[in-house]
Amino acid sequence: MINVIPDGAISLPVKAEEVTAQWLGEALSFNYPGVEVTALDADIPVWGTGTKIRVRPQYNQVGQKLGLPPSLIIKGGFAEHRELMEDTYIHEVRFYRDLRPQLDINVPACFFAGDDSANKQHIVILEDLNLRAVDFCRVQKPLSFEQARQFLDGQARYHARWWNDPALTEGELAWLGLWDVLPDPPHGAYAHSRLEADTWGSIIKLPRAVALPRQFLDLDWMKRALGVLSEFCREAADTCFLHADHHLGNLYFDADGTAGVLDWQSPSRGHWSHDVTYFIVSALDIADRRKWDKALLAYYLARLEHYGVTNPPDFDSAWEAFRLQIIDGLYYWLVNPEEFQIEINNCAVAPRFAMAALDVDTPALIK
Repeated sequence: MINVIPDGAISLPVKAEEVTAQWLGEALSFNYPGVEVTALDADIPVWGTGTKIRVRPQYNQVGQKLGLPPSLIIKGGFAEHRELMEDTYIHEVRFYRDLRPQLDINVPACFFAGDDSANKQHIVILEDLNLRAVDFCRVQKPLSFEQARQFLDGQARYHARWWNDPALTEGELAWLGLWDVLPDPPHGAYAHSRLEADTWGSIIKLPRAVALPRQFLDLDWMKRALGVLSEFCREAADTCFLHADHHLGNLYFDADGTAGVLDWQSPSRGHWSHDVTYFIVSALDIADRRKWDKALLAYYLARLEHYGVTNPPDFDSAWEAFRLQIIDGLYYWLVNPEEFQIEINNCAVAPRFAMAALDVDTPALIK
């Protein structure tokens, strides 16, 4: 467990070059008193929604005796879109600081989580998983049936933790936003901006859209589909704590095969089917998903009951939710800017959602 520190107790860097030995030592000392960093090497940043910087610190004797690791990952908003995406960095700090201790889930160890709202920066310092040789999942390498079951077991475990819990709306988790595929502005500014005619016109010319059915590239149809799903998101019962971005790029396996989950930038409250559908469709080969989707959904429902949900959804209603939630992944993998996902990843995943929508006849749900 890491300590809660006051907002602004330490000035957080907003540029990669501002990550220095002195700053890192001060940040680590909030949880490891007496630690100093005497020298620091940093890799080239890995840019994305949240920028990751691998650093190799040298510690004073206190740090050495504590066994602090020879490399760490510093993650926060270091790119030009920092202010636009500030909420995601806030959420990751809150997850590691406040929620992680309450969850039985395999995630990277956290050594610091702090806010500097005056500078619109929020940073976590995480374990470098390369030190224990984890196998990072990739969208180009779909999962096996047994691997998918592992992740669904994990989802059922953290979904069950706050299943229909009042804490989601009026307690310790009230800060979580409701997952809505098309939220109202200002939070929904990005989602709505991708539906502007000129922007949409440029998106559907990208390689990721070439093989998609024309119906899914029709702007009017997509707006109707998003409207139907948005209404479901706002009104559906059986809500829980969500990861909300459970795709292969955020998943890994330990050396012993244990499944783990990265990137807790988007924790939300909402209908369980968001995480489950987004994962099943994005993580499986199209042919395998056709064979396994119902079996995997039934497995998830059984695991919910195993983890203490006394009245889990029945299969028929769960299947209807699955069919509808495909719209979410179809939309977001179609409109992803390349700063968030490189084009080869979008080209791999967008067709998985399009084919799933055809296979289960999602369009029939859109009036």
